[in-house]
Amino acid sequence: MLVSFGSHSPMAAFAGIAKHQPVRLLTNFPTGRTGAIASRAVGGFTSHVTALGMNPVAFMGGMGGMGDTAASTIAANADALTAPAMVTMILLALQYCAQPPITRKFLDSRTNKKGVTMVEEIVKIALSAFFFFSCGRDAVSTALQGWTLSSSLLLAGFPALLYAIQGVLTYIGYQNTDSVTFNGLNQTKTLSAALWCFLLMGKRQSVIQMVALAILLFSAMLFQGSISFSGLFRKKSNDIGGESSGQTKVDESRGKTSISKGILPCLAAAFISGLAGALSQKGVQIAGGQGRNPYLYTMELGLYSSISLLISLFATKDGRESLSGENGIFKHWTVFSIIPVAVRSFGGILTALVHKHAGATRKGFALILGLVLTGVTQSWIEGEKLSGDELMAMVLVILSSYLHLMYPPMAV
Repeated sequence: MLVSFGSHSPMAAFAGIAKHQPVRLLTNFPTGRTGAIASRAVGGFTSHVTALGMNPVAFMGGMGGMGDTAASTIAANADALTAPAMVTMILLALQYCAQPPITRKFLDSRTNKKGVTMVEEIVKIALSAFFFFSCGRDAVSTALQGWTLSSSLLLAGFPALLYAIQGVLTYIGYQNTDSVTFNGLNQTKTLSAALWCFLLMGKRQSVIQMVALAILLFSAMLFQGSISFSGLFRKKSNDIGGESSGQTKVDESRGKTSISKGILPCLAAAFISGLAGALSQKGVQIAGGQGRNPYLYTMELGLYSSISLLISLFATKDGRESLSGENGIFKHWTVFSIIPVAVRSFGGILTALVHKHAGATRKGFALILGLVLTGVTQSWIEGEKLSGDELMAMVLVILSSYLHLMYPPMAV
């Protein structure tokens, strides 16, 4: 399967996607059912790319400023993996991979977390505004046409509130569960997103796609150590001599897990995360007939998140204490502390773009890919070999991604 960019380089073609001329795939699919399924899976690549020689910002800015034809193309080819979808998913995976080491290097662990979050939202709004106005005057005026406060509160305010609630529930669940249980439950967000996309937008999943989602969930848990594939075939050395100290520690840790304060909040957070993701996808793909500009949408989310954070700071005793004294917002900040904050803010923008071009469900694939890349990178830097479970998880991620792409629902 070959992607044709005409006489232009791939990067020039990607810049030309600002006008959203879909990419042509030169394919030779077999006839019959398999060929028909594969052809539908790449239905979004049916036209050629016309590169327009735009500046580097044009690609990031232009994808959000598409017209009615582009929006209808996104809606009609929601099951296809278009060029913008691939680019934004890869960028999100790379951001997810780079975030932990950058944060550890440039951000002091003692830094006020609410202060970091506030600065992050401000930077996110600023970056979104830069990309938004880089779309061009026509795209900006089109995006703002028909904008009202009520529609903004409905499309962005409600998801922002859901994300805030999710954050609280995640924090509670993290405090009351062991790391193995928490990591496992946290990965159900992709399944929740698929469910809510079906309930709110009628986005069906084929049987094979549902199997692919289950494989993706299993691979994430396998890579994070929540389960062990190799352990299923390993003889228990403690059958005669009693339990090993490692197993005892795991049992003791799980014994501290609370169902009401740990497991249920984690499941609720995953459930709400899927709902918020589906609402965001609906907002940037369908709202107003052509969908909300993703940069405008990110600005709105950042604004409402900042307002809710400010309310929590001034309305609670802990929040007020964090604003002054030794726990001041900018305590332990350095000149380089803005780097991980900016990277995370850029990840928020990429999330909106992934929702626009790939959907909330496929965002889960990008994040799991980022998780795998993080493990591979860390293993390479530290000079350690990947375990059998990690290698198996990588294979399963590739398998699940292939199945989910190549076997969309049959047309009704």
